[in-house]
Amino acid sequence: MPGFFPITIRTLLLALVLALTPSFLSAATVLRLRNGDRVSGELLRRAEGKIYFRSPVLGEIAVKDTDAVVVAEPDTPVESLVGLPPDNPETTEPQGKPKERWRGTIELGYQQQSGRSNATSYSARADSERTAGNLDTKVSGRMLYGKQDDVVSTDRYDASLRFRYELSKRAFAQSLSSYTTDRVKGIDRNFEQNIGAGYRLFKSLRHEANIGLGATGQMRKADGITEDKKLLGEFFQDYTYHFSGRLSFLQDTNFQYSPKYVSNGERDVPNYRFRFNAALQGKISERVSLNLRYEYEYDNTVPFAAERQDQRITSSIGYSL
Repeated sequence: MPGFFPITIRTLLLALVLALTPSFLSAATVLRLRNGDRVSGELLRRAEGKIYFRSPVLGEIAVKDTDAVVVAEPDTPVESLVGLPPDNPETTEPQGKPKERWRGTIELGYQQQSGRSNATSYSARADSERTAGNLDTKVSGRMLYGKQDDVVSTDRYDASLRFRYELSKRAFAQSLSSYTTDRVKGIDRNFEQNIGAGYRLFKSLRHEANIGLGATGQMRKADGITEDKKLLGEFFQDYTYHFSGRLSFLQDTNFQYSPKYVSNGERDVPNYRFRFNAALQGKISERVSLNLRYEYEYDNTVPFAAERQDQRITSSIGYSL
C-alpha cells in the first residue's frame, strides 16, 4: 500500500480547507466589457438586449449585451491553498457574442393648461437602434403639435437616420441624414446631410461623452424663399450618465454655422442654428419608463424673430420594444 498514505493526507487537507474556507470555492461572476474593463459582482438578469449586473462598488448597472459578456471565473483553488497542484485545472471560456438585434422605444406625451389661457400639446417620439460589429445604426422620428387659445402654436415633424462607425477605441466616423417640416415657422421642407468625425472623450459603465466636427449640406424650402442649398460647418456633442440601472440622464448639443449670409425673406442675416436637448429617463418596469425632457432650439434664418426660438419642457411615457 505505498500510495495509500499520500492520497489520504491529500484528501484530509482538501476536506479541512473546504470546511474552514468555503468561500474560496465559489466562482466569481465577472462582467467583461468590450474595452477590457472587468467588474465583479452578481448577474441579475438579461432583458431587452441588456445585461443587468450588481457590483458591490457601482451598485446596479445595465449595459448592452453587445458591449459585454458575463463569465464565471473560479477563485483560488483549494489545492493551491495547501501547496498542492490542481488535479484538473479548468479554463473558463467567454460566452459567444449574442446576436445583435434592433432595440426601440416609443414615447407619448400630453399636456393641458387652463386659466388665463387654454393650451394643449401633444408629442410622439420613436427611435430604434442596432449595433452590429463596429457599426451603430439609429433611426429616429418626432411629432410635436400644440394649440393655444384655439390657435396652432406648434406643428413640427422630424425624422433622421444616423450611422456611426467605430474607427478605433476613441475615434468614429458619422453620417446623419435628417428631414424637418414646420408649418408654424413656414418651413415646407428642410433636408440635411451631415458627414463628420468624432472623438470619444471617455466611456465607462456609468459615463459616455463624445464630441465631433463635420460638414452639413442643407436644402430648404420656406415661405417667401425659393429652395436654396447651403453648406454649413457643424459641431456636435453628446453625453450619457447612468445613475443606476433604472435612472439615466442624456444630453446632446448641435451647432451649425456658415460665414455666408442668407436671405430670410426680408433681409440678409447670419446663417447659424443652435440646439440643446436634455432628458431624464426613469424606468418603472423593464418596458415602461417616465421621461422628462428640456429642448431649446434657435434658428437665425427664420423670417419672424418671435418664431426663431423654441423652448419646451415635456413629460412622456415610454415603452421599450
